[in-house]
Amino acid sequence: MATDLTISLALGAVAYVAALAIILRRSSAQGGDGGLADFFVSGRDVGLWTGIATLGATEIGLITIAYNAQKGFNDGFAAFHIGAAAFVGCVIVGLTGFVVAPLRRTGVLTIPEFYGQRYGQDVRVFGATVMALGGILNMGLFLKVAALFIVAMLGFEPGSGIVNALMVGLLVIAVAYTAYGGIRSVIATDILQFVMIVAGLAVAVVALLQIIPLGEAVRAVSAAKGSAGFDPFEAESFGATYVLWMVLVAGVVSSAIWPTALSRALCIRDEATVRRVYLISSLVFMGRMALPAFIGVLAFAYFAAANGGNPAGDPRLVHFGGDADLVATAVMLGEALPAWLVGLLAIVMFASFMSTQDGYLFCWSSIIARDIVGPLTRRTEDAAFQIKATRYGIVAIALYELYWGLIYQGREDIWDYLAVSGAIYFCSGIVVLAGGLYWARATRRGAIAALIAGFSAIAGLGPVKEALGMGEVSAPVIGFAAIGLSAGAFVIVSLLDERSAPAANAGS
Repeated sequence: MATDLTISLALGAVAYVAALAIILRRSSAQGGDGGLADFFVSGRDVGLWTGIATLGATEIGLITIAYNAQKGFNDGFAAFHIGAAAFVGCVIVGLTGFVVAPLRRTGVLTIPEFYGQRYGQDVRVFGATVMALGGILNMGLFLKVAALFIVAMLGFEPGSGIVNALMVGLLVIAVAYTAYGGIRSVIATDILQFVMIVAGLAVAVVALLQIIPLGEAVRAVSAAKGSAGFDPFEAESFGATYVLWMVLVAGVVSSAIWPTALSRALCIRDEATVRRVYLISSLVFMGRMALPAFIGVLAFAYFAAANGGNPAGDPRLVHFGGDADLVATAVMLGEALPAWLVGLLAIVMFASFMSTQDGYLFCWSSIIARDIVGPLTRRTEDAAFQIKATRYGIVAIALYELYWGLIYQGREDIWDYLAVSGAIYFCSGIVVLAGGLYWARATRRGAIAALIAGFSAIAGLGPVKEALGMGEVSAPVIGFAAIGLSAGAFVIVSLLDERSAPAANAGS
């Protein structure tokens, strides 16, 4: 078995690296003029199917697979509501063009650049800072989770040092090609990675159903969790507030507000194509949540069958400590499937990590370079400087990610950590973006007030909640409150600005 696994891993890795090299070489040969639009938005030449592939690949990373599998393992079929929420939200965006269409119409290269056009350069810099802070904190656990998942699937001990070594290896490869070609390299490699991820997940589900039939999984969840394993409104970890939070976060925000997804709209050739990309991608947004959650449900049934209906304390998981539910699916994949298939799935997981990592590294570093460093140094149109600053940013963010992955010890599920850390940006981002695009009376001071108020979402992080004595308040409640504070500050301050304008003019 070890020989089959080694051969499969080796052949798969060689094939994957060779394919990446060919794609990157062709992308470089067919690249644009090397200017700002080429580096940041791929010359705005992305068509329908490439747009779907790059949007899908960026949003179906190994972190996505891991946290949804964790939700399925812990909460059963009730976790499927997250995929349904993502589908509904993305369909709404595709049909209405909410935010994505008018933002594409502005012709900006980055989202904070719109802040500068609409509100002023100080809002651009401040908004970019909040955006980058929330986004970089959000990706802090990507590397650690990816390494743990792959190591667990391949059967290595979690404390052997292999996790840390793999974290470094994954980072070096992602940094190298992302810094090399900018968004063109990201989009070019996304196509291959999207196909690999979709095919790999489909094969894994089909193979697992031969080992753990659907009926067995339903019975295991029903016996252990009752109706709460199927109804999110009854599940202790969900409930009505959580479901509404998911409609917003997994649906509207993930597709139309979150910068790594929204920035893809800026690369697509025209507004009509943007809407079609999002409409079709609604299936991808649903599948990226539902398929891994289903595999997590199968993992629960797999370990429950060997432990009298309750997988807690299974000797194969117990040595992972608090990460047991996170790696349970990976352990099952490594044990239940043939060795050759495990090797190939490990390469697929590697590709899924890269497909998210490259997009996130580029997104946040480009925002820092173009919308913080650029305006502060008055070099926003200096192409060479902007590209160099973005590359330095990619390296710096990667080093932070390595550090954060080693030291953060929060107690929330990975998905809940991502939703809360991302809320630091999107609780104000949805207000400032939508308000600027659709409300003519929005003002600069209103935008600044919204950004400040939205930062209150940081209270939803586990360690911060405990420090503030808010342990009993759920993260969704804190998130909704932060959005309410941000929207209220935005509207009130903007209206006060409008009322004070005549007096100011009269005095002058």
